[in-house]
Amino acid sequence: MSIIDPATVRYCLAQGMTQTELAREYGVTRQYIHKLAKQAGHEPLRTIVTENFPWPIKPEFSQNNLYQALRVVGLWNMDPNAVKPNTLQKLRGVLRKLQNFNTVLDYDAGYPAVPGLTNTPGFAYVPRTESDEGFIVKIKPETRITPIGRKLWRMPEGVPGID
Repeated sequence: MSIIDPATVRYCLAQGMTQTELAREYGVTRQYIHKLAKQAGHEPLRTIVTENFPWPIKPEFSQNNLYQALRVVGLWNMDPNAVKPNTLQKLRGVLRKLQNFNTVLDYDAGYPAVPGLTNTPGFAYVPRTESDEGFIVKIKPETRITPIGRKLWRMPEGVPGID
């Protein structure tokens, strides 16, 4: 009999504890906590963000700084408390560029890396158009906006230092 059950894991994760913290507290592995969390039906926010991404992203573009920033925006829009304080500076930088230059983020494998803006190819800031509505991503025929994505890919509210 385990000293921690799936329902307890789900409750603790919902309260903001990490799987690692739970594992340390109960003297089990993080993998065991992950298994119990899955049994309880817990789905990590990062998984929800990834599953609702507006474009299918090839693995070679996953280290792009704009890709990572867009994931942080989605995470913030799901739960601002899930974004670590040291990540806020990067988030603010991207949001300021979107606001100040009236741009949105776009993905296309053909976009080159731009020194000072993007560290690898694949993502770019592009001019905002009417068809982008209130989204922070470029709305094109191949852009997939799910019902959850309608919340994730909007300009976040309440980010410290952003009007």
